Amino acid sequence: MLEELFVELKNLLWGIGIISAAILILVTLPKKISYKLGEYPLILMIMFSLIVLVVLKIFI
Repeated sequence: MLEELFVELKNLLWGIGIISAAILILVTLPKKISYKLGEYPLILMIMFSLIVLVVLKIFI
């Protein structure tokens, strides 16, 4: 039972790490690209959806 808990914790940490890395990349984008992404919120939603799908594919 304890082993299963550690496996779940490891998966949670991997998921948080992937999402945090994606957020960090988006935050450090150059201002010009950031403004372009702000003009097209659909692109941001697609990027977020892809990140979530990658995390789900890895752990499910």
